[in-house]
Amino acid sequence: MIPTSPRELEKILKRMGIKVEEVDVAYVELKLKNGETIRINSPTVALMRMPNKVLVYQIQAAEGSVQKVAPAAAPATSEYQPSEEDIALLIEQTGASREEAIKALVEAKGDLVQAAMKLLKK
Repeated sequence: MIPTSPRELEKILKRMGIKVEEVDVAYVELKLKNGETIRINSPTVALMRMPNKVLVYQIQAAEGSVQKVAPAAAPATSEYQPSEEDIALLIEQTGASREEAIKALVEAKGDLVQAAMKLLKK
């Protein structure tokens, strides 16, 4: 039988060793795997401390207080990314490993001659 009053529920949880407390929260943000964020303003949050050291947070909110935030655009990287052709050419000409070729190209900002000279000096 499901308890109908909060007091009955509290007694049952206490007998099971579960402590319940309310957490004073301004907002909760949930970061989704697809990069989106869900923001819940002024939720009611209950923390249940289980006997096996597990914490359970229960979040309740009015439907109007939930916002979906689109993922932020990734910042543009100013670092040079070498092409596969440049990497292959540098490996062929210098005998360097792939990692060494990539590092040399990045340091030379794509200048094949400078990257090759750097690798050949080693």
